[in-house]
Amino acid sequence: MARGARQKDLCLAAPTGGGGYNLFVLRDVETLVPGDAVGLRGFWTTTGSQRISPLSGTAAMASDGQIRVGFFVHSTAQGGQNDFTVSGLLDAAFAGTLHYDNDGDFTPNGTLEAQRVDCSSV
Repeated sequence: MARGARQKDLCLAAPTGGGGYNLFVLRDVETLVPGDAVGLRGFWTTTGSQRISPLSGTAAMASDGQIRVGFFVHSTAQGGQNDFTVSGLLDAAFAGTLHYDNDGDFTPNGTLEAQRVDCSSV
């Protein structure tokens, strides 16, 4: 299956409560088509944080157009308490529910309601 054109950066914001949010910045994301998968690379940060943490993973689009994502965040790279995984189901606009595991037991510890935001607005 032929790969689509590259998009510019793709940013996903997920509220943390109290007015803050998690921000996942994905660089040079290829356009997904049903039955295909693309690599993800970029970084994660939170409101008020002066650090960024690298992330890497994959996104795959099913025949129904829904996108399955999974990535690993290396938050200990700059003093974070632990690295963590994120996975979930997003719609074609990259909005949906992400689950995170921040204690390494491969079981979700919580969810994040993510939506795509304009990267220039963050």
